Amino acid sequence: MSERLSQLINQASSAWQKITMHLRREDGGVIVEFVALAIPLFIPIFIYLNSFSSISANEVIARSMAREVLRVYVISENDGAARNLSSEATNLLARQWNLSPSEIATLRTHLDCSHFPCLSANGRIKLTISFIDDQTQREVRASAQEHLSPWL
Repeated sequence: MSERLSQLINQASSAWQKITMHLRREDGGVIVEFVALAIPLFIPIFIYLNSFSSISANEVIARSMAREVLRVYVISENDGAARNLSSEATNLLARQWNLSPSEIATLRTHLDCSHFPCLSANGRIKLTISFIDDQTQREVRASAQEHLSPWL
């Protein structure tokens, strides 16, 4: 019985030594370090890239909207019609390009004319559009400019 017990203790001790030797090896240690250390460092990068993509998309929308609204303004018959049509075009494009209701609520346009009335010969018209981005709460601003013909 004592010999059998001694044999079982030796087997258990041998098994324990194998387990501890296996655990002491550093196979796979790099993977564990990567998971434990590197992945949490990527989280801020993903957050930044997400907000950057939102701002970039809205800047493209604002630039395109400024160009298109200014084109509507310039081809109008007179200043009164131009202001009405450009206001309608702004709202239509904002909905068409999927701006959120809160972004549409903060949408502002500013018209800068070199002559009065704005649709005067040889004039310059600059339209600036701005709104607040929903995700980042930053202001998105874009401008477009047109030079009117001297033969208007």
